[in-house]
Amino acid sequence: MEFLDPIPNVCEGLPFEEGDFVLLNFWGDNEDLKILDIISEHLSKKGVLPFKHQCSNWFFEKVVLNLIQNDPGLTKEYIKYLSTFKNVVDIFMYPPSLPNRITEDEIPKLKNYLGKLFNALSDDKKYYIQLNVPTEVNATKAGLDYHTYLSDMCQALSVDFPRLKKACQDKVESLKDKTHIEIITGDRYSLKLDVSNRKWYVDDGCGDFPPGEVYIAPVETNSHGDLLVPTVNFKGETYKDVVMTFENGKLLKTSSKELNDFFSSLPENFKVLCEFGIGLNPQVKELIGYSPIDEKSLGSYHIALGMNHFFGGENKCPFHMDFVFTCDEVIYN
Repeated sequence: MEFLDPIPNVCEGLPFEEGDFVLLNFWGDNEDLKILDIISEHLSKKGVLPFKHQCSNWFFEKVVLNLIQNDPGLTKEYIKYLSTFKNVVDIFMYPPSLPNRITEDEIPKLKNYLGKLFNALSDDKKYYIQLNVPTEVNATKAGLDYHTYLSDMCQALSVDFPRLKKACQDKVESLKDKTHIEIITGDRYSLKLDVSNRKWYVDDGCGDFPPGEVYIAPVETNSHGDLLVPTVNFKGETYKDVVMTFENGKLLKTSSKELNDFFSSLPENFKVLCEFGIGLNPQVKELIGYSPIDEKSLGSYHIALGMNHFFGGENKCPFHMDFVFTCDEVIYN
């Protein structure tokens, strides 16, 4: 299966309705524009008006750098204009990177520009949706074989969206009055979360693709206990049966020296247990070691460290790291 195959299904699953105006922000080059055009075509069949905007490598090399160097003040108006869109789909053929001819002095300016661009695209939206196209560049970034990445992503995107949306809503309905969660992993590990007065969120095609999870931001100061994570992939290395210990809502330690060294170097708010999620996509058949796909697998669960202010939490930081696991028992009270 090629990525073009599930595009009609993806567009049907997107939450937009007739009359909606949607910014399609495309991180790709001219030879990739067929993908942007096909997405636009299928959205228009639903009566959705797509507005195409391209952030190519050429655009950053030849336009953005000139604006940064000349500093005419136009970038402020440009960012302000992009912020007016209330529905955004960010489509990535590759992650943003530094232009070849950028100087050391210009790097902070570009990073500042990228931060403002991201905020303009994501803040105060009805829907902000991210779609990573299964390209070789994105596969390398994910640490996966390209054919595995392509196959698993396309399979996940082929989900029956009406059934997925119902499954997500049913799960949220069953959990909406619960205030505490206990996760039992292994023979003796228990992690307790407080979700009092927190809202469950649904990703059934309105968040990070592939879709298929419900998730919540636990109270940041009230997670306690131990969690056994079967596999943690980090900086090209795989760590097995990692035990994570939490106290007062923050990661205290892990059973891995290498991971401990990394987490001890982070600011305190990066170590906050910020999310608990439940995977509900039946088209994700197995865990492949890449959390953006694994966390959507039906029967999987995940927690995360770091940022959660986008989904009902109070921890605002530029870091979010997921840990996916399966377990025999999750108790909701």
